[in-house]
Amino acid sequence: MPDNDELPEGLVRLQNALAARNALKAWSEGAELIQLVRAAHDAGWLTDLRDKITADALAAERGIPVGQVANVLDVLTAAGVTERVDDTFRLTTSFDALVGGTTGADLGESLDAVDLLRDEIPLVVTKTDGALTAAQALVVARDWGIGPTEDALHLYSALYAALPEYRARLEQGGRLLDVGCGIGAAVLSTASLFDSVHAVAIEVVPEVAEVTRARAVAAGVADRVEIRDADARGLTEDSAFDVSFWAQPFFDPGARADTLAVIFRALRPGGLLLVQELFPPVSEEDETNVRVRLDRLFLEQHHGTFGRTAEALAAEAEAAGFRDSEIVTTPLGRLVLTHKP
Repeated sequence: MPDNDELPEGLVRLQNALAARNALKAWSEGAELIQLVRAAHDAGWLTDLRDKITADALAAERGIPVGQVANVLDVLTAAGVTERVDDTFRLTTSFDALVGGTTGADLGESLDAVDLLRDEIPLVVTKTDGALTAAQALVVARDWGIGPTEDALHLYSALYAALPEYRARLEQGGRLLDVGCGIGAAVLSTASLFDSVHAVAIEVVPEVAEVTRARAVAAGVADRVEIRDADARGLTEDSAFDVSFWAQPFFDPGARADTLAVIFRALRPGGLLLVQELFPPVSEEDETNVRVRLDRLFLEQHHGTFGRTAEALAAEAEAAGFRDSEIVTTPLGRLVLTHKP
């Protein structure tokens, strides 16, 4: 077989074109699987598959030929959505948790976020204004947040176990400021865990804030959590809070310094600020990590901040006047805990 440099130029071009075509087909696999999962979810199959069921029984339940059902289950099993035990099928543990809807994460909301990303990513080629609509912002908030369920409370309990100084302030009834609260995963879970905590949560999108208010009522903490739909930079309180959490990745780079200045002023002397390293930077050596690069593309197109390491976040906080920053590894990844002198 001759080397490529000995092949006719036209044949080399054809081989290259076929390789690119195969790459496109490989990329389409994920999109096709999403569509199959969505269809199975909408048709009620995934609910049936929360318990063990045979292909014959599922076919009879749904009025679909058993061979067709078997082919679908074969794909879902290969994708890790379902698992097979003898002649029965059921959802895998992870998908059962997502479909069940009791964890605070929801399959329907995840699929909505997939749709948003699919529709918005192409616009980076032609669109310069990446501002999200209110409806789109709510999709993003739901996708990145979780509800204050029992499972979420376990997560935040483990988080605060790794942050004893912060937890102690909450146990003492310290007043909490949540800046960029989204659908309220942090503030509502925290208020549910510490019944003496009173909080102010700030969310710039009124439609998202309204959902968070409803969730506060459902969680039974609405009398202790004030949800404000406002730009955080307009906060006027001075030395009014003991602890603060800042959802920093979702803030425009141009607004970060002013936002930190407002948080600094709002905290009492000795107050604590907690910041999460949500999107670590992608390694230039890791050329295969397309998912991280797509997240960066989406976030930066929509005025977020991608790739700030915990070390960079600590330096940013100290530039705003905070001191004695420490980086803590927690169930939510690396967080920066820093102090107002």
